[in-house]
Amino acid sequence: MSPRAAVIANPSKVDLGRLRRSLPKYEQVYGWDSSLILETTPEDVGHGQTREALAAGVDLVIVVGGDGTVRVAVEQLAGTGIPLGIVPAGTGNLLARNLGLDAFSFARALHVAFNGHDRHIDLGQAEVERPEGEHETFVFAVISGIGVDAGMITHTDDDLKQRIGWPAYIGGILKWMIGSGAFNIRYRVGAGRTWGSRASSVMVGNCGLLTGGVRLIPDAELDDGKLDMVIMRPRGPMGWAAVGAGVIARGVAKQFRAISRRFKVRGPLGPRKLRVLSYYQDPELTFRIDSTPEPFQIDGDAVGEIVAARVTVLPESLTVRVAR
Repeated sequence: MSPRAAVIANPSKVDLGRLRRSLPKYEQVYGWDSSLILETTPEDVGHGQTREALAAGVDLVIVVGGDGTVRVAVEQLAGTGIPLGIVPAGTGNLLARNLGLDAFSFARALHVAFNGHDRHIDLGQAEVERPEGEHETFVFAVISGIGVDAGMITHTDDDLKQRIGWPAYIGGILKWMIGSGAFNIRYRVGAGRTWGSRASSVMVGNCGLLTGGVRLIPDAELDDGKLDMVIMRPRGPMGWAAVGAGVIARGVAKQFRAISRRFKVRGPLGPRKLRVLSYYQDPELTFRIDSTPEPFQIDGDAVGEIVAARVTVLPESLTVRVAR
């Protein structure tokens, strides 16, 4: 019996006519049955479609869309063993970028989805506490956090992002910096002691390559069984400049270890001389906000305000299709 795929497509991101015309070619070449095509809607961005695909017993789920559609599919596919193929069609394409799929053409991405190699990767699970005391759990593949990144996403105009792409986030950052700022937190790495700090951003990542080629967390790996946390503590414009320099320096040090001592921006295994930027790594990372609640983001989606989060790794819990 031939395998069958489900294709979950965001009609605002892809030409459905082109998709329907293209699929039979790959199905026939690689010996697959006709795919189950499921369209997302504003009311259901992929949760119900992924559940329907799993209930139909498909052997592969292909997402044609942006980070939001990928994220909800990842949440449903975690732990099932059913592979996820990605045809990137969004603004950031964060997971696709970290898997080396973001530069692929529409045709190349479909080829990899139907005939690629299966790779097992970790996921992150964030158990958050809301201001009213309720608890909620989210699963992510790339990054989660509070502060500048969540503020950027919350304040970015969706219509502008649709028109000009990722540069629209610049406006979101400026709005956040004007209307918000630093906050007080307590954080813990693993079972260690609790530390206090004033910060402008706390991000927990499963991988570190972001939009624009910025390698925010160079030591993060998709399959190392750990999560990486970065805390930013800038003070004024010069502080943010130091953060930018520190991110670049750490990325360079990752590739050229011989000059890493010059920059003195290391992770938990070495000195953290740059006070504005700190990195930590562990399977479990916890933080609590001691000031007002902060917006929280998961893989580029704003999911409301929180006052605390416990973030743990889910080792090798997602199977993804990558190039051979």
